[in-house]
Amino acid sequence: MKIADRLLKASFVRRENRFSCVVRLSGRDEVVYLANSGRLETVLSPGRTVFLAERSSPQRTTSYDLVLAAINGHYVSVDDRIPSDLVNQALLTGALPNFPKFSSIRREVARGRSRFDFLLSGSDSPCFLEVKSVTLVNKGTALFPDAPTLRGRRHVESLVWARKEGYEAAILFVVQREDASRLSPNDQVDRAFGRALRLARLGGVSILAYKCHVTPREISLAEEIPVNLSDR
Repeated sequence: MKIADRLLKASFVRRENRFSCVVRLSGRDEVVYLANSGRLETVLSPGRTVFLAERSSPQRTTSYDLVLAAINGHYVSVDDRIPSDLVNQALLTGALPNFPKFSSIRREVARGRSRFDFLLSGSDSPCFLEVKSVTLVNKGTALFPDAPTLRGRRHVESLVWARKEGYEAAILFVVQREDASRLSPNDQVDRAFGRALRLARLGGVSILAYKCHVTPREISLAEEIPVNLSDR
């Protein structure tokens, strides 16, 4: 999937709020939009090389989106909107072997208090699928979340209830970088989410993770990586 036709290199200065950052671009400070509410503390640090996509319009207050960061020779996509689009593309082309039997794809489907990314149909049991964006990697282990997430825990709990009502249910973590060989819940940041994820697996929810191949122009799903739910 193409990230942008052209990216501009900048230097990260600081986070203004959840969706706004300041970068140094061509010798001046520029406020840019960040489509990610996570902390990103190990990804966006002062002086870090980042990449911007120009997306100005009369409806926007900023002219650029911050879309990539360069870390130790790797690129990290920080746009939370991308994983769902990647998964949708993979489902449409049959590139996800975990979901070969579903022929109907609906996006943004509400169920109870939650809204899931996908409802897949075409088999005896429709499947709710939730996609989570991951940007934090520590020593080869992708960790989710990077900030406490009540919304994320409710998604997991709702998937368990969907299983009890006869649906199939799955959560797919998309690691938006290449330097991960496994995924684990980030218990140090949100122990309750990790507990919910472990109970979900016991309740029959499929828990999957894929890492991505990322360049300054494109991002694509790479191979599946194991999910380690050992209680650390």
